[in-house]
Amino acid sequence: MKISKKIYLLLLLLVLAGCGKNAPEPANPTNPDEEIPTNPVAGISGDLSAVTLTAGTTYTVTGDLNVPEGRDVPIPAGVTFEFNIGPRNEAWVIDVHGSLYVKGTAADPVVFTGSASALASDRNDGYGGLWGGIHAGRKAGDLVLEYAEVLHAEGIAREGTIMTTPESGGSGRLGAGDRGYALWYCRPADSRQDGVFILLNSHIAYTLDDAIRTNGGKTLMAHNVFEVVGLNGGEGVNIKAGAPGDYAFNLFYNIATNGLKSADTQAGERGILETNFYNNTIVNSGYRRAEAARGGSLNYESDAYGKAYNNLIVNSRYGLRLTSGEAKPRVASLSFGYNWHYGTVTDITENFYPTGANNPSNGLIGSELPIPTTDVIGAPGANDPLFVNYNVSTFAWAQRAKCKRNSSGFGFSSTCGIAR
Repeated sequence: MKISKKIYLLLLLLVLAGCGKNAPEPANPTNPDEEIPTNPVAGISGDLSAVTLTAGTTYTVTGDLNVPEGRDVPIPAGVTFEFNIGPRNEAWVIDVHGSLYVKGTAADPVVFTGSASALASDRNDGYGGLWGGIHAGRKAGDLVLEYAEVLHAEGIAREGTIMTTPESGGSGRLGAGDRGYALWYCRPADSRQDGVFILLNSHIAYTLDDAIRTNGGKTLMAHNVFEVVGLNGGEGVNIKAGAPGDYAFNLFYNIATNGLKSADTQAGERGILETNFYNNTIVNSGYRRAEAARGGSLNYESDAYGKAYNNLIVNSRYGLRLTSGEAKPRVASLSFGYNWHYGTVTDITENFYPTGANNPSNGLIGSELPIPTTDVIGAPGANDPLFVNYNVSTFAWAQRAKCKRNSSGFGFSSTCGIAR
């Protein structure tokens, strides 16, 4: 799909202006005049605001990190956090009670990953779990990441962290032993409603479940890559109540369920879940969630609404899906079209929009609502998107559920149809 430079710039401006109607101020003030004590580079844990982070430096994380309430912590370009696995197999987390601003650049991203010993351990099966994740709880301010690499997260939750206490905000709260989230942001309806969650130009990869769960706060996610998300379930971004925002120009590759799912449920403020999905690309997704009627690209349900335009859906389980039955989205406030579909085989092309009374995957589009005439839909092999470095016809339908990282921990098996 080719986009002219003028159209691209216009769409980019729309992304940047997407939350502009109620443009929020940063939740916490900066503290430029405050002196912050310095910890050694090696072996950091505890209060992250008490660590002087130096651009371009690698820090080994040996325990949980936290951003205290009311404090804001900037992470400069080129910083790398390498998380060791704890002595009892603990997956260390970054718990955010204040505000966290990750300030990477294209040349020097900020990296969050497992340490060399963690990556070499038998715990590295290619689906993350080597450290916990970055979790902003109900008292947090802003969570902003630009040019970040968030890799191998979603280790098992432990007692006393944000995700296993009321600080999680209620919805999505985990028990000890549950899979975590790489990134978490929550604004319960009975809590403060300021603050923003922004993710730009970042790479989220290798997770056990949802890469991101958000339940409140104005959101912008654009120009990101989501890769190999979910062992046997999980969305690229699972959006719940109270989290309106724009999601654009993102690439979702090999996601267990959907790239983006929006549902006005759980603890956030109800009735405001306007989520706009446009210019996203979803490739080879939806196949590790075995249950019928469980997505594969873009999904609206449970009174969620918004606009879904100009998305590219390639060799994925389903196209844009509006859930039928009791979990219907707010159809009167939904608009969609100009989405491009490609499938290598008939099993894919016949399920761009599943229909039929006996089809458990049947959504509203194609049954109660017409398929947009502006969509690009064709037979197997038609409408090749002509990616520069990826031949879509190499997708191995028979091996789709096994599409995962290889045993070395790097690269992908050939069944994914992509080389890294």
